[in-house]
Amino acid sequence: MKNEFITEGKFSTIALRLVAARFIHKNEDEGVLEIDRIARGVRSQVAMQYLILWAALMLATSFFLIFALAAITLVFVNEEYGHVAGVIALLQFAIVIGILSYWRSLQYGGLTVGKPQPAIYANPEDPAAQNLERLFTELQKESTPRAFYRSRNGVKRYVDERYFFGALRVALVSKNPELRDMFFPPIGVWFSRELFMEVDVSALIVKAKAKPNAAGVKKTYDYTDAAMSLIEHPAIRELDPNKRGSQMLVKGLLHDWYESNRQTPPGETQLALYAKMILDVIRKNRAR
Repeated sequence: MKNEFITEGKFSTIALRLVAARFIHKNEDEGVLEIDRIARGVRSQVAMQYLILWAALMLATSFFLIFALAAITLVFVNEEYGHVAGVIALLQFAIVIGILSYWRSLQYGGLTVGKPQPAIYANPEDPAAQNLERLFTELQKESTPRAFYRSRNGVKRYVDERYFFGALRVALVSKNPELRDMFFPPIGVWFSRELFMEVDVSALIVKAKAKPNAAGVKKTYDYTDAAMSLIEHPAIRELDPNKRGSQMLVKGLLHDWYESNRQTPPGETQLALYAKMILDVIRKNRAR
């Protein structure tokens, strides 16, 4: 893995993603894998909502452009029709602004950025996520060295600590393009620059009271715990075990459970077997 180190005086310049990896795990490569796992979980939490908003945004933008063009054209033909088209275009523009404002409010608790919001995680109790939050807590302080990105001409552009106030701050250390596209900065819309820091990472870890994991990712497949976790799951309660696609649904739930509990998910064949066993139990219980 490419390591982004550039020695500059007392500290080293290091990619923020790698700073986060060291907060999570003493083995940097393991830490990066954990970040990717956490990012996938965050993305799964907001993907559907973002997709709906994105579709609505594209639709409203298209209507705005259509009616704006119609207004410009019709005003020379029929002034009254041109004004009507103009009003509709303004309404569509208002919808576009409303959608963007809504997504921003979801991240920052409002249109203005006042204080750090609870971060979105698939499993907030995950030790890796908690260590990541310890890093973000430090980054939210004015006293912490600021993260920065480099412009196209190589100039450093420091980012405000409020960049780390949003609920989707995990996107700032993720390489998942879909998750990064969901992030709105405190000013403007969309920000996907790679961030760096000039910092003594070890000292920052001590200051944040983080406890990077020293062990490898758990490799065992704990079927019992995974199955028990699904007992009260809303999707399982509403599941028809005889309906087509039910096994695929259970497989997906099992896969998510393993990842959220920092376990390597079994292969597709093993997951399918586990899902079949769970469906068999559901059928027997409901037949009584």
